[in-house]
Amino acid sequence: MFRLSAEQALIATLDFFTPVVDDPYVYGSIAAANSLSDVYAMGGEPLFALAIAAFPEDPKTLPFLADVMAGAADKAREAGICIIGGHTIKDKEPKFGLSVTGTVHPDRIWHNRGAKAGDVIVLTKPIGTGIATTAIKWGICPGATEDAVVASMSRLNAGAARAGREAGISTATDVTGFGLTGHLLEVLEGSGLAAELWRTEVPVFPGVRELLRRKRINAITKDRKFPGSEWLHGAFGQSPVPGGTRENLSHQLGRVRLPPMLPEEEAFLLADPQTSGGLLLFVPEGRADALCDALRREGEGAWRIGRTHTGGDLELQRVTVI
Repeated sequence: MFRLSAEQALIATLDFFTPVVDDPYVYGSIAAANSLSDVYAMGGEPLFALAIAAFPEDPKTLPFLADVMAGAADKAREAGICIIGGHTIKDKEPKFGLSVTGTVHPDRIWHNRGAKAGDVIVLTKPIGTGIATTAIKWGICPGATEDAVVASMSRLNAGAARAGREAGISTATDVTGFGLTGHLLEVLEGSGLAAELWRTEVPVFPGVRELLRRKRINAITKDRKFPGSEWLHGAFGQSPVPGGTRENLSHQLGRVRLPPMLPEEEAFLLADPQTSGGLLLFVPEGRADALCDALRREGEGAWRIGRTHTGGDLELQRVTVI
């Protein structure tokens, strides 16, 4: 954030990642939506973007860069902005994303430290994209699951941000690499609060729980659209849980109280890194109905998944999953 005046501040953000789907155009679209999400999560509006790309010089692969750029350009156009330039380098594995500049009024920024005790926590997209995209790379993801996940990752969080501004929320964040519990912890720690998370109310993409019970026989696969890109899947017969999911869970366990005998796959879901995930909105209870109504008018999801509180004697355990 950079304050320009009493009326305007700049938001600057950058994100890029390796392919999560086979289709280069869709990959570019998802990467752009993901990069734009940080601006929406802070209550701002994007102004313009710059592209960042790393791509193999392989003559079989390089032509796909045009499709990646086209997907990103169309998504930027949907957001009402242009990609005005960028930079590309040679690399063994494709990577793509955007540096986005946006604006927001300094007094209306949604900070990670802005939640209030008693806020209802509302999530706008289901979780499970990390597990699903790993399964897509392995070739074991059901078509219906892949379609739902791709549609969600490609969807801008612009409508969710508009709904949040309309309802007058306390603050927001987007759910990305640290998973649902990780980004929830960021807000709670910044706000000096704790929360209860209602596990059965957390939306999960259809088919993701079933994927967690499947096993992959081969240890290595190659992406069909990006020759030369390989993913190592670890132990023989391992289920499609990204390494980041396990790292997130390990890092968060000291601050998250899980129910006794909670199945391992349920804990994985809560810590699963998301690509272009939804917004996590914190709203006073009296405005929760208005927020959910505004989200639905925008065509967004509106799941009430928990509530904040002062924490009492919980010390470092900020989240209690019930």
